[in-house]
Order: sequence, then C-alpha cells, then structure tokens
Amino acid sequence: MVDLILYKAYAELRRDVVTTYLGVLWWVLEPLMYMATFYLVFAVGIRSGGEGFVSFLLCGLASWKWFASTVSQASTSILLNGGLIQQVYIPKVALPMIPVSVNLIRFAVILGLLLIFLWVMGSGPDVYWFYLIPVIAVELMLIVGVSLLIAAIVPFAMDVRVLVDNVLMMMMFLSGIFFSIQEFPEKVQFYFYLNPMVSVVESFRAVLIHSQAPDWSRLGYVVVFSALTGLLGYGVFRRFDRYYSKLIV
Repeated sequence: MVDLILYKAYAELRRDVVTTYLGVLWWVLEPLMYMATFYLVFAVGIRSGGEGFVSFLLCGLASWKWFASTVSQASTSILLNGGLIQQVYIPKVALPMIPVSVNLIRFAVILGLLLIFLWVMGSGPDVYWFYLIPVIAVELMLIVGVSLLIAAIVPFAMDVRVLVDNVLMMMMFLSGIFFSIQEFPEKVQFYFYLNPMVSVVESFRAVLIHSQAPDWSRLGYVVVFSALTGLLGYGVFRRFDRYYSKLIV
C-alpha cells in the first residue's frame, strides 16, 4: 500500500511539472496569489491589523491552505479513482493518502518561502523554530484524520462533497487567520478552540513570530481529535472496502 501511495504521489507531482509551462513554479505561485489576495483585502483594503500583520496573516494562511487543500482533494479521492478501483483491487484507504502525500511536499516548499520571508522581516531564526517539528506533525495528523473520514463518507452521500467546501469556507473565517482569538471574551474563546485549526494556527504564530513554545495542552486536544477522526475513517474504509467499487458508476 505504501508503494502505491508513493508511486501515485510521484506521478501526480511529475504531471504538474510536465504538463504545465511553469511546472513546479505553480506550487509557489498558486498559494502566493491566494495569500496576496487576502493581504490586499484585509491589510490594504479593510486596513485591519497593525505592525506585524503581514507575518501574522501569512502564518495563518500557510497552515490553513495546507489543511484546506488536502481535505478538499482527499474528499473526492475515491470518486476520481473510480475507474481504477473497478478494474483492480487496491486498499481504498490508500487513495486519500495520495493527496496527503502530494500536498505535504507542496507545503514544504511554501514553508521554506515563509521562513525566508520571516527571517528577512526580522523574526528568527532561533531555537524556538525547532518546535515547528511537533507542530507540523500535529497538523499532519489532523489532515490525515479528517481526510480519511471525509473520503470514506463522500461516496455514500455525494451531498457531503458540497458540504465540505462550505464547511471549509466557514472554518477559514473561524480559525483566527485574520484576527486574534484573544480579542474575544474568554467564554467565547472556548467555542473557537473547539475548531482544532485554531490551535494549529496559533502554534505556528507562537513559534515563528513570538518565539514561544506552543500550547501543548491545546495541541494535545488536536492530537485526540485527529486520532478519533482517523480511527473512525479507517474503520469505515475497513468495513466497506470492497463495497466502494459498487458505489462508483
């Protein structure tokens, strides 16, 4: 199964390079245009934030883009590979792991550019940047867990695919990307923190901007949430592994 994931991920990355004029540059240009759009809206147009808002915004957008892009692509992984799973047996749980692997590589490129930008702006590097390793690992766990669950459910209810896009849009504006959760009353903050991406976004900012260790208790909640969603998704795949080919017509 690992060989299948690696081969398909490599094929998709190679396709990006071969079939477009700009090739691998699109891995950089697409998220940069995405981030630039929100910067122009919130920092230039609405004029929200103050000193350091660009770094604040980019840390949030980089971590959010990785999550949202992967979950969105994973949600259709079974449907897009319908022809393959009807011709030959493959473990269906491997299919959502392909966009997870591909987007991990793409995120590594974007993270490198973000670190260079922060360095130029005077934020680090310092010893706290080593905390990026567990923070990235926790977000990867969250991405895997949510991707498995969504990918397992979508073939049974196609409407869920539309719901995913709308929920991701809503989550983007509730994940503290454009504002600080600390601006809200403490009793309201509790509800924001039910969204695991809030803790992930704040952890990136704590490490990269504020030179602080992340809040381990909040990351612990993300780990538990990720494990539960991942186990549930894996359980659905195990239960209906051979039934998916009958759903794809």
